[in-house]
Amino acid sequence: LKGTQVIGRDTYRLVVDGLVQTPLSLSYADLQAYDQESWLMDLNCVEGWSFTAKWTGPSLSAILDDARVDSSAVIAIFHTEDVPEGYTSLDLKYIRDNNILLALKLNDITLTPERGFPFQVVAKSKYGYKWAKWVTRIELSSDADFRGYWERAGYSNDADVGGPAFE
Repeated sequence: LKGTQVIGRDTYRLVVDGLVQTPLSLSYADLQAYDQESWLMDLNCVEGWSFTAKWTGPSLSAILDDARVDSSAVIAIFHTEDVPEGYTSLDLKYIRDNNILLALKLNDITLTPERGFPFQVVAKSKYGYKWAKWVTRIELSSDADFRGYWERAGYSNDADVGGPAFE
């Protein structure tokens, strides 16, 4: 929302905290060391455009498993370089049921800053405002009422493609 964010590969840390038993601080190399999966997936915007691309990166579930998420957590809040108070969130059941990826690559090319380096959340079947970029922290929370930047502006918190764009 503040334009392209430039995050240094050598200094980057992804913090995974909140309702976890083992808080994590992962480097970009740590993210690369996880098993990588690739999906051919559509990114759909509420404005009506979409594009299909190959997205490659680690499973968010694998990272959450390492953090040992507490049973009271129901959502993951994605804090970004440009919206540190929490850009958006996804339900943990949705993350687990859909094996959500943190895409380090787009069409086999490392993400550029414009595309969200170090990774973009690949929120399968969700509108693009749930595909967080420039993520610096993933907070596990029991606050099912949390609303991120676009959701506070009236966009649907569910963000299901084909569903209503606004609440």
